[in-house]
Parts: sequence; structure tokens; C-alpha cells
Amino acid sequence: MKTINRFQYFLFALILLGMFASFAQNEYSSVLLSYPYLFIGLLFFVEMCFSINKSGVTKSSAFYSFVECLSLGLFFCGTFLFAVHWSGAVTLMLVGAFIILFLYSGLGIKALLDNFRTGNKMSLILFCLTFGTCLAMIAYTFHVQHWALAGLLTVSSTVFSFIFILLVMFNLKMRDETEKIGFRNFLRKIKTRLLLSYLFFSFWTTYITLASFGFAPGLYSLANPLALEKMYREQNPAAEVYRKNYEHFLENRAASNKNHWDKTNSKK
Repeated sequence: MKTINRFQYFLFALILLGMFASFAQNEYSSVLLSYPYLFIGLLFFVEMCFSINKSGVTKSSAFYSFVECLSLGLFFCGTFLFAVHWSGAVTLMLVGAFIILFLYSGLGIKALLDNFRTGNKMSLILFCLTFGTCLAMIAYTFHVQHWALAGLLTVSSTVFSFIFILLVMFNLKMRDETEKIGFRNFLRKIKTRLLLSYLFFSFWTTYITLASFGFAPGLYSLANPLALEKMYREQNPAAEVYRKNYEHFLENRAASNKNHWDKTNSKK
């Protein structure tokens, strides 16, 4: 499992690299901002298969891991389909997001009740982590689908992310029952899939917020004209007609240039 998680973090780093490549308008940025999502999703499916036969865990824990990996795999594969403008993207993303929201909401409520009952600081941090993940995931999904309240949700998620970071920083030095909440202890108690989900969703919502206020550069695509990219983002039904006309224009221009060079060379 740790090997799979390391590969997922490596792919997440490639997405960050793709963002910087997009800022510099490099051609390979579109690849780095699409295919890592596919491989992250496939790795979740592989992890899902391992969770079925994992020894030393209860049936309920194994089922929870199975459903969690399945939903995250669906969401990231849907994100890949959305990035390459293939059909089925919205369905996969919404199904995965709904299941993740259900799972993490239950986990957060359980942690909050444990905090009220025992005063456990780690339970409070876990609740804030699950709440922040759900909020960031909803904000990201609303932004991608261009639904109403997307801007408000992304800003709210960004603000909560900063509050959560401050909460963790102040509580890492406090005592959790009999042991100290150190950074390593904090990471050991947080499930890797939950932490990866939080990092992914909160990172994108924070970037979207900063970009919307002009504090971060926007992403560029050299694969398609800016007008076509805007139509794809807005899910304009005329986008495919525009794309075909644009490709036809490029083919005619290439043929015209070839004829021009052939005539020039024949004269020589």
C-alpha cells in the first residue's frame, strides 16, 4: 500500500509540474495536467483490489476501504476524462464525489462525537480535516461544472484551509491524552487516502481562489484556441462544431502552404 501511495504522491507532484509548465506555455503541460489523474485513479482501483483480501482487518474496515478506493478511483478517472474532453466525465465525477462526501461526512461526525465525549484533540483535528476535504471537494466540483455558488464555495474552502493549518500548528505541541501530538504521530493517525484527498482538493480550491483575485497566473492550453477552451469549460454544445471547423481550417492552411512551397521549388 505504501508503494502505491508513494506513486500517487509522485503523480500529484507531476500535476504541480504541469501547472508551472502551463504558466510558461509549454506544449507538454496538457499531458501533465491530464494523464496523472488517470494513473492516480487506476492506482486507487489497484488498492481497492488489495483491500478485499487484506488480512488483520475487520470486514467493516475492509468494506470501507473498498468503497473509498472505488469512489476516489471513479472521481480521478472522471477528472481525466474531463481534462481530455471525453464523454462520461461528469457522471464519474459526480458518482465518486457523492460517495466520498457520504463516507467522509460519517467519519467526521464520528470524530466530532468522540471529541465531545473525551475531549480528544486528535479527534477535533480529524473532524476539521474531513470537513475541509468535503468542503473543498464540493467547491472543486461546483467550479468544474460551472454551477452557481462555485465562487463562494472556493473562497470558503480556501479560508477554512488556512484556519485548519493554524489549528494543526497550534495543537501539534499539545497533549492528546497521554501522548504528545507530534508531526509524525499526526501523520500516523491520518489515513493516507484522506490526507491525499484533502491535499488535492484544498490545493485546487486555493489556487482557483488566488487566480480569480489575480494573485496567481491562469492556466494556458496550447492544444486548442482560447475560445475553444472557454467553450469546453462552459460545456457549450457548439464546442465540437467549433473544433471540427478549426481542424478543417488548419488542414486547408497546411495544404495551401504545401502547394506554395511545391510551386516555389519547381520554379527553382
